[in-house]
Amino acid sequence: MGSRTVRDYTLNFDPWPHIDAWANENGYKVKGADANGRLYQKGHGILVAPMMFEIRQSGPQFHFEAWIRVNTFTRIFAFFLIPAEMGIESGGFKLVVPRKIAREAVNKLMMRLQLPPIP
Repeated sequence: MGSRTVRDYTLNFDPWPHIDAWANENGYKVKGADANGRLYQKGHGILVAPMMFEIRQSGPQFHFEAWIRVNTFTRIFAFFLIPAEMGIESGGFKLVVPRKIAREAVNKLMMRLQLPPIP
């Protein structure tokens, strides 16, 4: 499992209205935006590590990245056994709950865009 879950797709329709609705419904807030994409975050790291989702667009090509961001305090408490970033795929014992929450939310977007889910 990598530090981020990465997927690339070609979409022949405008997905941004679907993405905006998904973010609103699932508690993801825009943390950064430019002409080519957006960075979303869900949570603040108090009870559950922040869940990050970034979308970049180049014409009909879309690049998705999803990951869990772990703060330094949590990493110190875990003796640095937890990485600073972790993808949202299933498997393994680290950050199981936040990865599952993020994966379920991102898979709602995948279903909305008629794309394969993240296992």
